[in-house]
Amino acid sequence: MEGYLRKATIADMDLLFEWANDPLVRQNSFTTEKITYEEHQRWFWKALERENFQQYIYMYENKAVGQVRVEIHKDTAEIGYSICQERRRQGHGKLILKLICEQVKCDFPFVCKLVGKVKTNNPASGNAFVNAGFKAAYSVFERNMGQIGKAAEKWGGVDRHIL
Repeated sequence: MEGYLRKATIADMDLLFEWANDPLVRQNSFTTEKITYEEHQRWFWKALERENFQQYIYMYENKAVGQVRVEIHKDTAEIGYSICQERRRQGHGKLILKLICEQVKCDFPFVCKLVGKVKTNNPASGNAFVNAGFKAAYSVFERNMGQIGKAAEKWGGVDRHIL
């Protein structure tokens, strides 16, 4: 199985919007709300200008099949990816992760560690990371306290993108 990554361009904005709002992608994201086109446009334009961020399109048989992005924090790159609905469960997750490891070496040679965060209800992505040579480093446990209204009032609002 062969594929390659190319840097995302403005021409990819609509395709990335479509993929971002795929129901399974939203379910497996840390921010599950549907994204409006206006929100996506604002985010995309800012993303293209950021020096510590790069988005790639995963190409397979000369067709866009997925996306992967990296956000750099000092010497660590956090990665997130998705595969289009038609190509899931065909081994593309493992391949896109192996490709991004090589791409980061070229584009960000100072990066020493790659990190991927996966929700526990997304075993397919967890398996893709393991099969691509990643190891689980820790688990996070949460308890919803049901007091978001009070927290927002006390702390001046809650940014839904960090929840």
